[in-house]
Amino acid sequence: MEDYYDIDAILAEDQNVKCAFQSNIPGLAWLEGGHDDALKAGSRFDIPFWLAREIVEHEEQTVGIEIETPEFFGPKVRNALRADANTVDLTKQCPNFFRFGTIYLQLVDDMALAGVMEGAFKARLQMTMDHTQSGGNSNTTDYLNRLDETERALYKAGMESSASIHQWNQHSFGRIRSASEMLLKRKAP
Repeated sequence: MEDYYDIDAILAEDQNVKCAFQSNIPGLAWLEGGHDDALKAGSRFDIPFWLAREIVEHEEQTVGIEIETPEFFGPKVRNALRADANTVDLTKQCPNFFRFGTIYLQLVDDMALAGVMEGAFKARLQMTMDHTQSGGNSNTTDYLNRLDETERALYKAGMESSASIHQWNQHSFGRIRSASEMLLKRKAP
């Protein structure tokens, strides 16, 4: 986990992933809903990513587990992101798509996925920043509904920056005074 108290990291790691257990594990049959004592080798079911990560990274490595690639990182979504990243509705795929992807890629070596995610993020970031400069219209609202949480935070930062620049251009911050003018004003009775 990136930061123990970071709620965004907690939410990103709470994504379920399908795992295949490679050995019998005593006392864990309840995970699968079974009444036996041991979880059987070859069992496959969904568990939260944070739990799968803890199992994989456990120092004793007593439990053999294989994390399967989530469907939202599968070939169908990768091809859609390669074709036109801006049209993919990432909220439907995974609300924390990019943040979860970076955490997932720390555990799984998939350079092809890393390349697709990097390209998609760059293309979508450019479009997101373009929307911050155009104000809020119906196209922006439709676009915002397709953003993941990381992109929404960047959009918010871009809107705040755009508003600050607009205020500056409208001279809403007041007159800038030189330091010597300020000193003379203070000395005057």
